[in-house]
Amino acid sequence: MCRYLCTLKAGDPATVEGPYGRFRFESDKPRQIWVAGGIGITPFMARMEELARQSRTEAAGTVDLFYSTKTPDETFIERLRGLARAAGVALHLIASERDGKLDSARLCEEVPGWRDASLWFCGPAGFGHALRHGLARRGFSLGDFHQELFDMR
Repeated sequence: MCRYLCTLKAGDPATVEGPYGRFRFESDKPRQIWVAGGIGITPFMARMEELARQSRTEAAGTVDLFYSTKTPDETFIERLRGLARAAGVALHLIASERDGKLDSARLCEEVPGWRDASLWFCGPAGFGHALRHGLARRGFSLGDFHQELFDMR
């Protein structure tokens, strides 16, 4: 078994694990806030693709997606913008090297209705921990904070 990055060739046995959690995006709150750090954008892209395919406009005005990345790839960002438009999701791009880090104060400032939202997070564990505690200090119900398991195993 390979416990480090290795090269496989056709016919080699492989075990693939994950994902380890599952977002259902179900909530009784009138709005949702999605926060993705780096590769944590994946479940949100899948959900936006689903919304766009279904031509559902229910997300319009009710979902804010914060995507935080160190150095954004413009080709990828254009794809993400198009997907967000098609799904009716408001995209907030944070290039941390340029814009600084996303924290609870900034999130609350950019989404005035944050108290009436459920929050879905997928990204580095430390980022999620800081955001969760910052929002809790502001009175956000932790029962409305959903965090995907995101850890290199």
